[in-house]
Amino acid sequence: MTDDLSTKLAVLTDARPEPADPAAPIRLRIKRRQRRRRGTAAVLVTAAATAAVLAAGPVLGTLRSGGVEPGVAGFAPPPPSTTPTGPATPTPTGDHSTIMPLPWSDEIFTKMPDANAYKPNAYYIAKGEISTESWAVLAFSQYGCMVTDEGPANSFGRPYVCFSDWRPGQRSNYHVVQAHAAEKSATKLDATLVMGAVSAEARMVHVKAGGKTYVADAVGTFASDKLRFFALVIPKKDVKITSVTPRDGAGWLVDAPTNVPTGMPCDTACTTATPAK
Repeated sequence: MTDDLSTKLAVLTDARPEPADPAAPIRLRIKRRQRRRRGTAAVLVTAAATAAVLAAGPVLGTLRSGGVEPGVAGFAPPPPSTTPTGPATPTPTGDHSTIMPLPWSDEIFTKMPDANAYKPNAYYIAKGEISTESWAVLAFSQYGCMVTDEGPANSFGRPYVCFSDWRPGQRSNYHVVQAHAAEKSATKLDATLVMGAVSAEARMVHVKAGGKTYVADAVGTFASDKLRFFALVIPKKDVKITSVTPRDGAGWLVDAPTNVPTGMPCDTACTTATPAK
C-alpha cells in the first residue's frame, strides 16, 4: 500500500521529468521568423539610405562646384562671397587727384555720345531751367574748358570755351551768352548765361550786372587744381556785366590764378572753341 502511494506521489515531484511542451517548437519557429523579418527590414532601410545619399551627391556637387549658383532669367547669379580687406579708396579721375575744399563737384557727365568729346571727364558746375529748356554747365581739361549741355532748343547755342589765356593780375576769365527761343531764333529770352574760371583759392564769385550783384559758387573739380569754375543765369536780356570778382570764404578778394597751363594743343576742339571775353 505504501509503495503504491509513493509511486503515485512521485508523479508530483521533481524526480520525474515533466512531459515536453508541445507548443515550444511553434514558439521557436515564430521567434526565428521575427528575427529574419527584422534583419530584412534593417537591410532595406540601409540600402534606401545609401541610395538617397548617392542620389543627392551629384546635386550637392552641382551647387557647390565653382561657387556660383545658376542664374535665373532676368537675374544675374549672386557673386561669390569674399572677405573684405578694408574700406575701398576711390581713385580720382581727371588731370589731378587733389580734392579741394567745398564747393566741390565730382559728378561726371556721362551722356553719350557727347561725353566722349570731353576728355578725360567733364564735371557738372551748375544746373538750372529757363522757359525753353533745362541747362547745365560742365568743366573739363586742365586748360579750363567749359561747355553747356542743353535741351533741343539750344537756347544758349552750346557755347564751348577754354580759359587758358590769362593776363598778369587777371582775377577772372568769363564768357557771356544771351539766350534765344531757339538756337537760330532772333527772339531773345530774359536769360543771360555767365560762365567762367577763377583762382583755386576762391570760394564764391560776385557778378555785378544792371546795378545788382549776383553770387555763384566757385566750384572745384578734378579737371584742374589751378582753377575753379562758376556759372549762373541772370534773368534778364541784353545784360551788361560790369564786374566779376572772386572772393574767399570770408569774403576777401582773391588774387589771380597762378601756373595755369597755357598753349592748349590744337585738336578738334580748337575749331569750335569760343574765345573768352
